[in-house]
Amino acid sequence: MLHRIIRFADSTDVESITQLLIEAGLPARGVSDYFNHFLVAKSGKTLVGVVGLEPYGAFGLLRSLAVAPAHRGQGLGRRLYERMLAYAHLRGIEALYLLTTTVEGFFSTLGFEIVDRHRLPTPIRATEEFQGLCPSSAVCMMKRIDHEAHYYPKEILRLEPDVPGARMWGISLHKAMLTYFEAEPNCRFERHRHESEQITMVLQGSLFFELEDGRIVEVREGDVIAIPSNLSHAVHTGKKKARAVDAWSPVMEKYKKQG
Repeated sequence: MLHRIIRFADSTDVESITQLLIEAGLPARGVSDYFNHFLVAKSGKTLVGVVGLEPYGAFGLLRSLAVAPAHRGQGLGRRLYERMLAYAHLRGIEALYLLTTTVEGFFSTLGFEIVDRHRLPTPIRATEEFQGLCPSSAVCMMKRIDHEAHYYPKEILRLEPDVPGARMWGISLHKAMLTYFEAEPNCRFERHRHESEQITMVLQGSLFFELEDGRIVEVREGDVIAIPSNLSHAVHTGKKKARAVDAWSPVMEKYKKQG
């Protein structure tokens, strides 16, 4: 089996994505506007698969799922879809919509159902695909994803900036959340408090928690600290990089992705 890598697209992929979509007979307009919400599959330096998402709050338009002819029939399309599904859930999307003229059966096996395009949410009806890029004969399909269990491959867990010197990702359900942080040496999270209860486990290095009673607690690799709701604290790293995971309840809204 050919070795293929799936990753987020960047601006250098736009031309190749456009070419693959044209060859597959799919609309290519708008790729340059949404490429940061696209996933690509590459075999060596060659782009062999793609799938895209246009996020609109709680709704998402799934688009541009295409696989190069030589790589079809090997499950790549499903792998791309599964990773995009996980990414959509990370964005806080509750329902996915799509238009198709050729692969209604494929999406039916994934749980999508046919819906009347005239009853779609306004943001989805206003997209270019629904306004004219796809023919009126295209089938409109929808799937709710907010009550499913989701698997998150590591390539979907994209680190994003938080405070200076720290990057993180977060996964949430309705009542609980998990975050992962990487913090550079001498990074600081200024004093704060939050309603959410917090349990932190350090995976690498040390984190220094400055607590409300004046104590500074060093939490080392493998150690855990539990912070009650609304307890004032600050956190900093020392001379080494640190990695940690946090469990939160209820969800820390500031760490949820939207849009």
